[in-house]
This record gives sequence, structure tokens and C-alpha cells, in this order.
Amino acid sequence: MSHSLRLALMLVLILYMSQPSTTYSLLKKYGVDVFNGFQNQTLSIRCQSEDDDLGIQHIPVNGEFQWHFRINYWGTTLYFCYMWWSGGHRRLDVFWADNKFIVDDCGDSDCRWMGKEDGIYLYISKHNEYRLQSRWEPWQA
Repeated sequence: MSHSLRLALMLVLILYMSQPSTTYSLLKKYGVDVFNGFQNQTLSIRCQSEDDDLGIQHIPVNGEFQWHFRINYWGTTLYFCYMWWSGGHRRLDVFWADNKFIVDDCGDSDCRWMGKEDGIYLYISKHNEYRLQSRWEPWQA
């Protein structure tokens, strides 16, 4: 084995072992799915992190928008979305590097959100159901 390859492997091992004490993995890909659960309205969203802007998406009825990513080394990965439709709007965090959120709520899988007429829901894996997380803010006249 070459010296540079040994050095690279040692560096990877050191980085892995010095990873913050978490149960989530820096190597695993995580994801977010946003579903449109409206009866007859388009759900518009713009999702971002500190490093990525996923742009404006217009999700048709029964449609979805999804993306995948890895948690950064410092465990500070956070994605938030601004969502809107004719009945209101809301900004909320849709993914953050936290064990309770990732394991208990998302089920160590993709975090699944759904916009509906009365608010925004998160699929809580351990309860096997969508639960209301936030109501829409009405548009100001």
C-alpha cells in the first residue's frame, strides 16, 4: 500500500472517529419529501440550507418534490422551506441534524412533509401517521 493511500485512509479514520457523538451518520444520505395534499390547489415552495438553494417549486395536486443530501461534518445541517398557496403561507424547518427528529420522527429515512388546507404535516414514523406541525399564516391585506 502506498504511503499516500495509507495517509488518506488514516485521515478518513481520524475524521470518522472524531465525529460528534451521534447516532445519525455523516456517510448516509438523508432526504426530504414535500407532498401536495390539497384537493385542488398547487403548493409552491422554496427550500434552502446555508449552502444550497433548491429554487422555487410548484407542486401539483398529489405531486411531490424531494431531494437528498449528507449531514455536514459539524452536524449542523438544516433545511428550511417557505411554502405558500392561495390560502396562506409559512416558513418552517424541514430537516435538522438531531437524533430525536431523524430517528423518532423521520424513522431514520426520508422526512415526509405534506401541505394540506389546514396546515403542514410531518409523517411521524414511530406513530405511522401524519401529524399537524404548523398552521398556515393568512395573507395580509
